Amino acid sequence: MSWWVYVIECESGAWYTGVSNDVERRFRQHVEGKGAKYMRMDKPKRVVAAQEFSSKGEALKSEAALKALTRSAKSEWIEQNAYPRKVGG
Repeated sequence: MSWWVYVIECESGAWYTGVSNDVERRFRQHVEGKGAKYMRMDKPKRVVAAQEFSSKGEALKSEAALKALTRSAKSEWIEQNAYPRKVGG
């Protein structure tokens, strides 16, 4: 099973970073107000980037590293992993 680190752009322009094994399902949950409290305060607009990993552990490590980046560096990551993109080749 693949795991994904994803970034959602919120109405305020902020970026929310998370991990899921189904990005589209997780985005719908955020839109419905389920899950992260943050998304109930700052509504999700769209998924802007996602990167695939072979394990949940790898995805969680990448999520932590991504959250530690400056906004400028995170912007570069988003450009390199734009969503939707062709997965696996």
